[in-house]
Amino acid sequence: FFSKAMNLSILATILPLGYLLQVAPIQGFVSQQRINRRVASTKNELSGLGPLQYSIFGRRNNDHVPLSSSSELKFPEYHLHPTKEDSIELAEGQRLVCIGDIHGDSKALRSSLELAGLCDENSAWIGGNSILVQCGDVLDRGSEELACYSLLAKLSQEAAKEGGKVICLYGNHEALNAMGLFSYATSDKEYEQEVGPAVDEAMNTKEWRKQYVGNQPARWAAWEPQGLLARQLMANMKIAVKVGKTVCVHAGLTKDHLDKYGGIKSMNRKAKEWITGSSGVKFNNKGEYDTVSEAWVEAEARQSTYIDMAPKFLDGGIGSTSPIWMRSYSSPGDQPPTDPKAQSMIDGVLEALDCDRMVMGHTVQREINCALQGKAWRVDVGMSRGVVDGTPEVLEIAMQDGQEVVSVLNAADGRIEGSERHIMALVNLF
Repeated sequence: FFSKAMNLSILATILPLGYLLQVAPIQGFVSQQRINRRVASTKNELSGLGPLQYSIFGRRNNDHVPLSSSSELKFPEYHLHPTKEDSIELAEGQRLVCIGDIHGDSKALRSSLELAGLCDENSAWIGGNSILVQCGDVLDRGSEELACYSLLAKLSQEAAKEGGKVICLYGNHEALNAMGLFSYATSDKEYEQEVGPAVDEAMNTKEWRKQYVGNQPARWAAWEPQGLLARQLMANMKIAVKVGKTVCVHAGLTKDHLDKYGGIKSMNRKAKEWITGSSGVKFNNKGEYDTVSEAWVEAEARQSTYIDMAPKFLDGGIGSTSPIWMRSYSSPGDQPPTDPKAQSMIDGVLEALDCDRMVMGHTVQREINCALQGKAWRVDVGMSRGVVDGTPEVLEIAMQDGQEVVSVLNAADGRIEGSERHIMALVNLF
């Protein structure tokens, strides 16, 4: 029922249907208010791109390769140094530093890094052989996402030269962005400054945006599987990592996760294969379609393919039990978990991994704290201005005289013994 005379700007009027369809199987993220805002912004964004290009002979000069195939679109400033190991020993005198959710706030990230003694005021690595684990959710809710990843990538290169490591974990928001689900994204200004113009120049056209049908094209082009930041950044991120007697993950791990998905090494490998592997998606970098409906259908197929091909441990939504979505160990914030199975679950997985503790983000706490008999360290303090503008804190685990010493670092109190941040469950004595 679409006429070939339709201009691409008309596509904005059908975007609500696409946004309603796109949330399955991850439900409940798209409000009508956000749909209305997206339609309005899409009309403005696409109005200058011109009408769809038609030919009586069908599509012309179609380009089916990913944008990342261009030699001009490598974005080296986001190259995260790879950490091949999934299990790392902590040497005498070495530190593990864990930082929680950043959510697009570069000021909060810098404050955390300086607090931990990993980065100086000139953004140079000063952490020696320290191991930094950022526990996911750099994306969404803030407007400086690329700046955060650029800094982490730079530090990862510098740390590697000194025997240190910078390891970034997948959070649920990284997975959402890769799938083209942007209900938590607050701004695309960075992407239209850093990514969009670079693609325009490399492609010698702005028409590549049409294949994303107004769904934040520069952002999606950056994060989608085989996207512009897939190989140099996301391929080098992990679902979980073990450092010494500590396992780090965004939301949590269970013994069932290990059994079902083949362990940490297998999950990390499968996440890398998904974000870098060929998916059979149709790329149309010339933006040449025979009908408006064709652009729409292909964009929805693109998104559905990414979601369907994603490893099951990236599945999510409210109430999900996946490693990047579960809240059994972290909720409610600043209190003992209410899940009656939480203690037995964390006991079981830590025993299987030969670990003493698990570090996680995902659920905002007033301050870094530890629950479940000293085994669940919750490090998301909502430090982003897009969350609660919480006071930055970091978790430090240092190997001293053969023992792992746990501390919390903050600007006001310096180093706080980990035992002072334990949250004890109330026991019914009657």
